[in-house]
Amino acid sequence: MKITNINIVILFGLFFLGAFNAHAQRIEIDRLEREFRGSYSGRKAYELSQKMIQLDSTYYVGHFFEANYRYERASDKRGYEAAIKSLEKAVALLEKDFPRKLRRTTEIQAYIDSYQYQRKYAFLIYFLAKCYEYVDKPSQAIKVVRRLQNRDFVFNFGISPYSHISWIYLRNRMYSPEKYDFLKPNIEENLEIASRFADSIKTSDKHNQWFLNTYWPDFSNDALLSYYHYKNIIYSHQIKLDSAEYFSEQLRRYDRLSHNNYGNLQFIQAKFTEAEDSYETARQNDDYIQKDIKEFDYMQSAIKIFQNDLPSAKSIVENSIKNLGNAPGFGWNNIALSRAYYYSGDLKKSKEFRDKAANFKEIHVGSTWGEVAYDRNTLLFKYLYHKKSISDITFRDKSYWYKPKKLYDISKHHFKQENAHLLLTSELSADPERFIGYYNLFASENNIFFDEIWELIKYFNSDYFIKIFKDKLQEDERERVHKYFNYFIAQFHLEDGDYDLAIKEFERVLEDDYLDETNEKLLIARIHEGLSKAYEEKENMVAANDNLMAFYMNFPQLLPYSDLKMKFNFKVANKTLTPEQEKIVEDLKDCNIEWVENDLNWPTLSINFTKNDKNQVIDYQVEVANDIKFEGNLDLANIEEHPGQLIAFRAFGIELE
Repeated sequence: MKITNINIVILFGLFFLGAFNAHAQRIEIDRLEREFRGSYSGRKAYELSQKMIQLDSTYYVGHFFEANYRYERASDKRGYEAAIKSLEKAVALLEKDFPRKLRRTTEIQAYIDSYQYQRKYAFLIYFLAKCYEYVDKPSQAIKVVRRLQNRDFVFNFGISPYSHISWIYLRNRMYSPEKYDFLKPNIEENLEIASRFADSIKTSDKHNQWFLNTYWPDFSNDALLSYYHYKNIIYSHQIKLDSAEYFSEQLRRYDRLSHNNYGNLQFIQAKFTEAEDSYETARQNDDYIQKDIKEFDYMQSAIKIFQNDLPSAKSIVENSIKNLGNAPGFGWNNIALSRAYYYSGDLKKSKEFRDKAANFKEIHVGSTWGEVAYDRNTLLFKYLYHKKSISDITFRDKSYWYKPKKLYDISKHHFKQENAHLLLTSELSADPERFIGYYNLFASENNIFFDEIWELIKYFNSDYFIKIFKDKLQEDERERVHKYFNYFIAQFHLEDGDYDLAIKEFERVLEDDYLDETNEKLLIARIHEGLSKAYEEKENMVAANDNLMAFYMNFPQLLPYSDLKMKFNFKVANKTLTPEQEKIVEDLKDCNIEWVENDLNWPTLSINFTKNDKNQVIDYQVEVANDIKFEGNLDLANIEEHPGQLIAFRAFGIELE
């Protein structure tokens, strides 16, 4: 009996000693937290988290530090999955040990005691929900956000469950309930739910407004501004322009306008100057610390392509990659670079960046752009690469047709082009958003642009699309976009061989009051290309040549890959040539260019063989009506074969290695 009593005493002693020790460890952890200075993303924070967990792994603080560190450092799926484990652990321990602290209270002293716990809980829920989004588990994200919603705190520290759920429905609107069980069967219903949740943001804090006005006046308008923000996004997506502009203006009044989103709103109206101004402001306001998709870089790069300012189109994205590295957005930036090099005529570089994008697992952070659009972009530029590669072969050697190796290369590219196009058209025809996205030509979620959309749909039923675009001319309020509908109608008439109708529609675009000669050089070039083809078919060679020259002057980089053949005068400054130099001239003249003599209606390509530091150099110049269009030199030291072909490309402003 005595032994038993002694054992009980020892057990109680050990229990109280353990409890006292655990209490002491938590006091020490709290002290370490109070004294911490620095960023949660720093190595010091991680090391401190491990020390805290070692002291007491059942206390939430160490896991809170670890969760913040992992979330801030995550840049791929594996990183966010690791963050989820730490976040779930921290949330569970906080809920287990401090249930009273996580209850709604309107008594100020009780709230002061609970403040830090509720703040941490709100941020942990926000990070956890975001992580589930980034690893393609939006159903889990909604469940997580509901946990915060059910707590009904007086103050959510700027984290609105309603805005988060609205965003999730908007971001996943195109999917079916079979993929994500919370969704409705169609896009319209999902957008309606997204809009209803956005409406709920406005009223969500009404029963808390007195406390917000009294104790947190700086945050008293947060719900209203969040409501404006999400309604603006939804109306922009639906191309309800008056409503989108209204909500933009409300945000501007409070200095809370997203210049990126406003730029997108201007872009979908083909107001490119306004869009570019907004993207520029968005870039100036962004420190690139937040690792997410910088839509403003991607979109402004596209505008630079429309302007035929290809160096800027590249440099914008290159700077974005320099600032972001391999963080989320890296894949989209590589798609943008692939596009810029594609329009520059450098297929090798375009393929290089497209392959980088295809091999990168993009995490779509901070954007409604998703995996479907990303995969379609990479597949599109695969298709365009193989298509243009055929033109590259035929341009380099107009006698390709009797050379077996080149015929084999053409057939190989043709096979791969057809496979890629089959996949693209199959995906597009099954895409429920094709009407609001692609067939509207400009839409807030559409990051494939008009020239590329034409390549996607040009082989479809022309009568079907002519009717679609004629209907849009009657129904669509975006006056600056109308010329693009006319352009597509013209292209389908051209494909059908209805040349008079095509010419009429093309000319209508050139006469459009909103045609912008600075921002729409790509469109203008395509119009002149189409007119040149149509007039050539009608044997009106004067008009065909005039439009061919206008095509060249607006966007010469497109011409070597066109069905049209450009004409040049040709001059060699040297009086005598070596056999090697004669071979270079021969290669140049074998390119698919029509050479003319002393015809001032066409550009003149002049070359001069010189030496620079013992290396042979070709100086070149393209002159049009006494103005220099292009000039430069080609150092032959590192060029192993066909420098004459490279000079031919230089005549079109295409600098290949």
